[in-house]
Amino acid sequence: MHQFATDREALDFLAGRIAAEAKQEDVPLSDVERKILYFSETSWTLPEMASVSASFDQNCDQDEYERKIARLIARITAEHHGHNEEEEEKWDAAVVKLSEGDHYIQVLLDAASKADPPKSGFLPTLDPPAVRPPYDRLKLWLTAFGIVVGPVVLTALLNRLFGPRFWSVADWVFGDRNRLGLIVLFVLFAWWLGPRLKGALGILRNRR
Repeated sequence: MHQFATDREALDFLAGRIAAEAKQEDVPLSDVERKILYFSETSWTLPEMASVSASFDQNCDQDEYERKIARLIARITAEHHGHNEEEEEKWDAAVVKLSEGDHYIQVLLDAASKADPPKSGFLPTLDPPAVRPPYDRLKLWLTAFGIVVGPVVLTALLNRLFGPRFWSVADWVFGDRNRLGLIVLFVLFAWWLGPRLKGALGILRNRR
């Protein structure tokens, strides 16, 4: 896993990724807004942070800025986490490194993680598209086919193998005088069917 030796290296990486995403999304990000990402009261920060902070307080709306940066961070994690393993590892390593200190960017990262972007409307969702397992449609159809056709095929196979002996056992199981055998058979079938039915329902739920 990638490691950052200093807070500055971690901040450079995160601030650089945020600035690059802002440029790609055509989101205005001034030099002061970029530098304020390095703000810290107790940990390492830029030498000129006092003047940067004063300019930020005078010219920027903090709430609007934090919402803007949170959206950019959410976009970065949605696009790269799960799709670019190297970038994801670097991002996570930088976040872990900065968690050792006290940095303003931690507030922005936390806001992005708690954001609940709209699913519809004019703003596009920031959620990454659901990644479905390969051949999930085939698995669904095979499960349904097994549930419907499986008992018929099994009955035909047992009849071919055991003939009259199979039907005598079936009469014993399903006979009115042996409810226990029927219950045992039902429990075994439910035990076999349960996980398969749960998986099929999960696939259907993900398609909604």
